[in-house]
Amino acid sequence: MKKAGLFFMAVGALSLTACSSSTEEETNVEEVEAVTYTLDKENTTLGWAASMSPEYGHEGTVEFESGSITMKGDELTDGSFVVDMTTIKSTDLPEDKAAVLKGHLQGTMVDEDHPQDMFFNTPEYPTVEVKLGDYKDGKLNITLMILGSEISEVVPVEISSDENGATIKGEFAVNFASLNMPGLAPSENGAIGPDFKFDLNAALTK
Repeated sequence: MKKAGLFFMAVGALSLTACSSSTEEETNVEEVEAVTYTLDKENTTLGWAASMSPEYGHEGTVEFESGSITMKGDELTDGSFVVDMTTIKSTDLPEDKAAVLKGHLQGTMVDEDHPQDMFFNTPEYPTVEVKLGDYKDGKLNITLMILGSEISEVVPVEISSDENGATIKGEFAVNFASLNMPGLAPSENGAIGPDFKFDLNAALTK
């Protein structure tokens, strides 16, 4: 009986020790807080390029109106951006020709070859909303609300964050063929093709 009593006392002591250790571990584990970063417009760039043929195309820039992402450690939990399509412009043409291309892309320069709703039709759709989804292994799911429709793509970007801010960088393409956008057509027809390339360098601050 004496040995049995000692045995149960030992088991009890071990149980108390295990519970104590478990409680201490739970207390010492710090929950990772979610941090929201806001777009720094002045230090953010978004370049675009589109082609009429393998040898000929145009390139330029477009600006964000707003945006933010939420990170929990290294995990992206939420994010969205608004692109101001009224800021789209060409950077590879002389000023006069760049103004014409800008008018065509915005759908504001009307002539016999270019109706009011050409390309991005900014009078009716001045912005494009971008919703960020899952991010894993350098691949980001994005959904664009553009011209009243949705386009989903998986694009290669690098997202990083620290105590000072966050960045999103990457070069990728988005295919707009499903939009049936006036002005886009296969390159052999002499029109701008449906694949637009983008070069994103987004800076965000806490």
